[in-house]
Amino acid sequence: IIIANAEVIGEELANGPMHRRLERIIEASRRGEQLVEQIRASGKTLPAVPAMPQNEATMPAPPLRGRVLVVDDESDVVEIIARYLGKEGLDVVGETSSLKALQRLQSAAEPFDLVITDLDMPHCSGADLCGQLHTQLPQLPVIMVTGYGRSVSQEEINQAGIRELLCKTINRQQLIASVRRLLMA
Repeated sequence: IIIANAEVIGEELANGPMHRRLERIIEASRRGEQLVEQIRASGKTLPAVPAMPQNEATMPAPPLRGRVLVVDDESDVVEIIARYLGKEGLDVVGETSSLKALQRLQSAAEPFDLVITDLDMPHCSGADLCGQLHTQLPQLPVIMVTGYGRSVSQEEINQAGIRELLCKTINRQQLIASVRRLLMA
């Protein structure tokens, strides 16, 4: 149902920026369907999702405060992360160029409390960006996001001062939990 609805909407939107996002949704949904079919074919059952205890479900988390710089060469990724974090009360600034992000960090009138950056970017990789940030602003926490099966060595993580590593596709709850840990530390 999700795939069919996304395909219909995608056809109506032609080739605009939302079309690309819908193509990603369709692709992720198909991969999910394939995974479920593989699990079923193996004879295994899907794990049950545990119910959240009532007291945790009814207690809202306190709003987050802080200024976050999100860096990814894909504007739709920056937009998605900015929406997630904005809904949590954070002031989010996005950049699609790691070089511009570094300039913004160096010249910011108001400091940033956290940086979230992609690993693979043109001109200056996320690892290079993090390494420069770690040298200039060692106290600034950084979350590195990586995708497409690219792994990062523990040595790279330590040298760049990366505090948390997340994989694409971005899981909203996991992202918010990581941000909360780093901003509340």
